[in-house]
Amino acid sequence: MMLTVQGYFEAGYFITDTPIQIPEGRKTIITILDETIDKKNKRENYIAYWNKIIDDIKNSDEVLEGEPERICFKNPEEIDAL
Repeated sequence: MMLTVQGYFEAGYFITDTPIQIPEGRKTIITILDETIDKKNKRENYIAYWNKIIDDIKNSDEVLEGEPERICFKNPEEIDAL
């Protein structure tokens, strides 16, 4: 059986969100989530995605007719804030 406990580190100690007692000698695994890596990867993926769109637009030979509509794109920081 496996029990998952959420919490945070503070002053070198793991503080659980809910009280728990771990029996002596019990094999324990702690997984540390690094949210900064996830945010960095997410930002890099957004940048790569938009760079591809910009390259596709620049390399397109399609002739546009009429007046283009104005649109407002959000930057990665604005998207993360949603």
